[in-house]
Parts: sequence; C-alpha cells; structure tokens
Amino acid sequence: MNFQILFVVMLLATATFSSLILIFNKDKSIQPIKLLYTSLFFYNFCLLIYYIWFEAGFIKEAPYLLRTVSPFMYLCAPFFFLFFRNSLIGKSGFKTLDALHFLPFLIHFIDLIPFYIQSQEVKLALSETLTLDPAKINVEASGLIPIQFHFIFRIILQTVYFGYSIYLAFKHRPEVFDFFGGKKICNDFMIAFIVLGWLVVFQLAYAVIENLNLLHIVDWTAENYLIRRMSLLGLFFLNLFVNFKPGFLVGFLSEKESKMEVEEEMQVKVTDTIAFHIPNLPSKTANEIPDFISQIDTELIKSQILNVIEEEKIFVKNGITLNQFAGRINVSPKSVSYIINREFGKGFNEFLNQYRVEYAISKIEQGYLDDYTLEALGEISGFNSRTTFFNAFKKEMGFSPSEFWKKFQEIPT
Repeated sequence: MNFQILFVVMLLATATFSSLILIFNKDKSIQPIKLLYTSLFFYNFCLLIYYIWFEAGFIKEAPYLLRTVSPFMYLCAPFFFLFFRNSLIGKSGFKTLDALHFLPFLIHFIDLIPFYIQSQEVKLALSETLTLDPAKINVEASGLIPIQFHFIFRIILQTVYFGYSIYLAFKHRPEVFDFFGGKKICNDFMIAFIVLGWLVVFQLAYAVIENLNLLHIVDWTAENYLIRRMSLLGLFFLNLFVNFKPGFLVGFLSEKESKMEVEEEMQVKVTDTIAFHIPNLPSKTANEIPDFISQIDTELIKSQILNVIEEEKIFVKNGITLNQFAGRINVSPKSVSYIINREFGKGFNEFLNQYRVEYAISKIEQGYLDDYTLEALGEISGFNSRTTFFNAFKKEMGFSPSEFWKKFQEIPT
C-alpha cells in the first residue's frame, strides 16, 4: 500500500468512526441532524471499503466479501434527502412512505444473491481483475442486473434527490440562499448544502465521463481521476464541518418548528375567539369548545395542566407543541389554549417559557453554569435556540441570563 492510499484510508477510517460516534451520541441538540450523520457514515464507509479492498488489493485475501457492501451505497442519498426534507419543512423522523426510499437497497441486495453463492474460485478471479484495474468495479462482478446499471442509476437517483432538496429549500426556506445578508444559522445550513452539492456534482461528472470512456467516445482517464479526487475532497470538507459543528443546525430547525407552533397557536386563538364570542355557535365535533366551560371543568383542566408542568416538568421537552401538550392530558388543544389564556393570562408558548425561565434560574443557583454553557442551560430548560432563551429570560426577569449569572456570582457566599 503506497503512502497516498494509506493516507486516504486513514482519513476515511477516522471519518467513518467519527460519524458513527455522532450517530450514537445521545445529546438532544443533535438528534434532528442524525439523518445527515447516517448519510455521511455510509459515504465514508463505502469509500473506505473501496480503497482498502480494491485500491490496496485486500479483497484478494477475502474474495467472499466481494459486492457485500455494494447495496449499502444506495443508502447514502436517501438519508441526506430525508435530513434536508425534515429540516426544510419542520418535520422529524420518518413517514410511512419513506420506506420506498430504501427499496433500491433491497432490490440490489436480492439481485446480488446469485453472485453471493458463486464459488470462491470465481470470486477470487474477479477480485484479482478488479485490484489490477479498479476502474472495472462498475462493470465486472454483477448479479441478475448488470452492475453498471446500478452505478448509473444510483448516481442519477442521488442527483435527483439533491435537485429536489434545492426545490424544497426555495419553496420552504428561501432565506437560506441569502448567504451574505442572511442569519448565521442559515449560512451554516447553506455551507452544508453547498459542500454536499459539491460531492453530488463531482460524482455525477465522474459517472458521465467514466461511461464515455467505456464507450470509447473520449479518453479522459486522467481527468476523471482528478474529478474523483475532487469528489473525495468535498466529502472531507463535509466531515470537517459536521465534526467541528455537530449541532450546527439546531437553531435552524427550531426556527421552523417555532413558526409552526406560533401558526398553530394563532389558529387556535382565532377559533377560540369565534367559539366564545358568537352565541349559540353549533358544535361540529365532540372536541370543540362549547360556548362555555363549567367552573368544575376549568378547575379540573387547570389542575391537569399544572400537574404535568410542575410534577412532570413537561416544559423541558424541546419543541413540544400545543397538540402534544394537550394529548398528554387528554384534553383538546382548544380547551388547553383557552384555559391557559383565561386562568394565567398568557399564550401557550409564553406560559411554558415562564416555567422554563424559572427552571433555568434554579439550575443557575445550583451551580450549573460552573461546568456548562448558557446554550446548554437553555437547551436543558426546554428552549429550542439561544435567541428564544435570551428573549424569554429577559422578558421575565428584565435582564439577560448572562447578566443574571454575573449578578449571582457577585452575591457573597
């Protein structure tokens, strides 16, 4: 193994291990970004295997492993697309139909079963061919479907995923394209977007030129070698970015979630206003608020609200919505919004933020900031972003968390 290959293998091994650590990290602030880390892991892992097995020639020592990693290459693009989709539209997790994104992986795996059961002698001969000319990796050793089809289809699929991600960004978060005049958190998102785009574009260019070379239309072998290295450089940049800023999109994601919560709460308030100020309004469903709520119902719901707030401290859950809160106490969102507004004189988010600020103050008094940052304090108190934390704290206390911390330190012990 020459020095250049050894250097690339070491970098890819480090990147693979690092992305795996990020995937299993339990830090709440990076949970929404784990789809991107998973995509990055598969990119790193598949390239690492390629360099070890074919560029360095180790596949000849274990020919039975030939093509075992090939189906996993179909997992790179779906995970980065699902990350961008969720980030841009303010969702989390998977939808039912998201399973379709992983169908190519399953089809390719089934397609390769006849190849997997071939004799070791056949696999050894193919391994020797591929180590002598790694460029044939996308031509030789196929299953039922030619491996060249999978190579082309995977690149096309990856390009389509990225193109659709750009469309979603323009549709849902156009501010991310205001790179010079936008917020820093949007700029961070755009950096990740650009670097991943770099990777996608150069892989597409490599695939196009590789097929032109195979068809003997052009002979750009040297140029394609450089293009492949440029693609690898994009992957390294992306690894560096997410490793040095593992929670870089927390504020970006929470901004979208907060907007959706505000819209949801405003919709409830409008419905409440109509329901409570227009007499004899007919009830359409059993969950809608009637023209009045009895005092007994009011006290019961108020008691349930205070119980989950004071006993369960549900407010520390990041991004909790009015619907989720109402579901926890089995009361309609409209009723919860109405009771909070009538009994506490606050909107839903403002009500939660009051308790979050009180919780943050108690943690400061317990010495939390001796070991952790203000951002970490805001996060464990239930705030989605530093800005929301600072604004809510100042609204409740009249000064910022840092000012409160400074005053607290000046108190003689």
